[in-house]
Amino acid sequence: MSRECMEYSHVRRRRHRQQLRRVRGCVLAAALMAALAAYAGTGMARPAEAPPPAREPVSTIRGPVFTGPEEDALMDGELEELVSGVLAEIVTEGMSPLEQARAVFDFVHDSIRYTGSSEKSDWVQGAYDGLTVREGDCYTFYAVSRAMLTALEIDNLPVEREGGETHHYWNLVNCGNGWYHFDACPRSSRLPAFFSFMFTDRQAADFTAEAGRNYYDFDGALLPERAAEVITEN
Repeated sequence: MSRECMEYSHVRRRRHRQQLRRVRGCVLAAALMAALAAYAGTGMARPAEAPPPAREPVSTIRGPVFTGPEEDALMDGELEELVSGVLAEIVTEGMSPLEQARAVFDFVHDSIRYTGSSEKSDWVQGAYDGLTVREGDCYTFYAVSRAMLTALEIDNLPVEREGGETHHYWNLVNCGNGWYHFDACPRSSRLPAFFSFMFTDRQAADFTAEAGRNYYDFDGALLPERAAEVITEN
């Protein structure tokens, strides 16, 4: 079975399970209301109100579980459907994790227009906006990349600029050969040319020294040790 079919089947099974849980929840709620009504009718003391059942996460994108306010941004799985739809077009069976990551990089870099602004309070919402509106700033490129890499089960972490007058966000990615920087956001033509796919700390520092503005300055203590072997030439 192809990867696209497997992902589609997985989504359908998950949604079926969610529907069954909702039905069971409704049945339990109805039974509880009937019991409370019976107690009230006989004048007996009412039992303490039972806590509501825990909500089932609405996303099956693998990785950190989406909970709390982030669930609302998913709009009942719309982000998951958007991500799955894109991956079905750009990822083919037999691709290595590194090739899959490159496909994600190319799609995000080429398909989203840089506008210099975005909502940054919730990366899930940022990813949804990026895939629907197809515009945003560095946070949008980071968020869309994060959603797609996570769906592919490629380890990734957020990185934020340290210092400087402006913020910048990008990803740290491990395709099985160590952690590398991954920044799908386009840069100004006034900056030096730089291919920002799977680059090392040294390459980041060299570019920053040439570009200035603390471009890829970051706190390495907050991140796992990065690989030193160069796999992307500039």
